[in-house]
Amino acid sequence: MARYYEAGASVYNLMDELIEERFGNTLRATSIKVLVDSKPKIDKLTNRITFASIKCANEVEKFLSMDGHNLAGIDYLIFISELVWELANDKDKKRILSHELSHTFVDEKGNYKTVRHDIEDFYTEVRLNEDDPMWGQALSTIAIAKVEQMKADAKANR
Repeated sequence: MARYYEAGASVYNLMDELIEERFGNTLRATSIKVLVDSKPKIDKLTNRITFASIKCANEVEKFLSMDGHNLAGIDYLIFISELVWELANDKDKKRILSHELSHTFVDEKGNYKTVRHDIEDFYTEVRLNEDDPMWGQALSTIAIAKVEQMKADAKANR
């Protein structure tokens, strides 16, 4: 089984909704491919799992993604943790994608870039998540516990 696979239509539909709601002026014409990563990534220092990440497509990725629909190739790649996505509720899935889209930036020349957090998270994201400011920590704790359970199960089955 491949480590990465393309996200399903429901992920793209959610992303399209978010782009229209929050990022329409800057991302409406942007081409984004979403890949699901089946290997969880845990930061050993903070003991937190990576929910998702985004990167600008490099020249090879742009070339390989060119087709009849997208003549210039993709602009961004989003990687989503399969485990986290399976454990997340609908609101948390929206939060994860919204966060990754917040990293995007198009400069005055039309070049696609990524930006770092303006604080621990983005000011806008903090404000949007006032109803549940600890959602990320809660989801991370559940995901880490699931990874540990999977490791224990694999060890027991040897």
